[in-house]
Amino acid sequence: MTRKKSKKRTTKKKATPKKTALNYLGHPVTAVIFLLVLLGIGGYIISEWSLPSQPAPSQQHPQQQPPPEYPDIDVPPLPPNRPMPPRPATKRPRVAIIMDDIGINREMALEALQLDLPLALAIIPGEAHSTEIMQLAHQQQADIMIHIPMEPISYPHNDPGPLGLFSNQSTAQIEQRMTTIINALPYAVGGNNHMGSAFTQHADKLKPVLLAMKHSGLFFVDSLTSKDSVAYEQARELGLSCAIRDVFLDNVRDVDAILKQLDRLVTLARRNGSAIAICHPYPQTMAALRQFSQDTERFDIDTVSITQLVQPPLASVTTSDTL
Repeated sequence: MTRKKSKKRTTKKKATPKKTALNYLGHPVTAVIFLLVLLGIGGYIISEWSLPSQPAPSQQHPQQQPPPEYPDIDVPPLPPNRPMPPRPATKRPRVAIIMDDIGINREMALEALQLDLPLALAIIPGEAHSTEIMQLAHQQQADIMIHIPMEPISYPHNDPGPLGLFSNQSTAQIEQRMTTIINALPYAVGGNNHMGSAFTQHADKLKPVLLAMKHSGLFFVDSLTSKDSVAYEQARELGLSCAIRDVFLDNVRDVDAILKQLDRLVTLARRNGSAIAICHPYPQTMAALRQFSQDTERFDIDTVSITQLVQPPLASVTTSDTL
């Protein structure tokens, strides 16, 4: 009996398919990456076709300047019981301009000294360039004022600095700090408040400040950073030469806006005989003041030293000079 030879089973190898891009897409990670690339390219093409070319952000929206410290509070141009300073023989309206916050930026202060206007420079005591600017201003016979740092309502968000006066300080502390402040700027002829929207509401805290100024022969200008300020009334009662701010020039840091505020200053001066403005060492303010300095004759006004617009002390003051 013959045995049949068994046939060996042969298994044919399946042909390995060639790997193509479509094969790779079968992998989940690869598919996701490919999809993201397609979306990116498609989005770019759509944005280029559908939108016109845009200017650079710096050209489209100029960098916004931070707001100044002072609110532009509308107060009566001539507050009650406010006598005007004596009118000169010319009888032309007079304006005086105080530039605050001097001592921080040296270049801006030097530029202010070059303006063809009798600016009063209100210098913050203890700043990096305060002493140097005081000396330069004194050499050029510019009016120097002490920009007295006082507590604002927004403290501690806005900090008046290491020499700040606060409503929680004792009379002795305020007197000691005022001695330091006045000694820091010996060429000053007067002062005004830096910030102070909270401090200037407290007559009892203002008294040692104003008496220290009176004993040093300094006048005081109420910057009027709060409609509730009693600083001007206290200065009058204590027998100081004093004045009050009429206009803030540069709450909006734009040349055209500042020029409009200067027009407002002139209007108030024509109505009341004189007016006082406060501004700050901003580039836009410098540009507006340069233009204004060329227009004073056209306005038929006199720009004068702040010393000419402070009211003399009341002759009948009887308030004690002691605390």
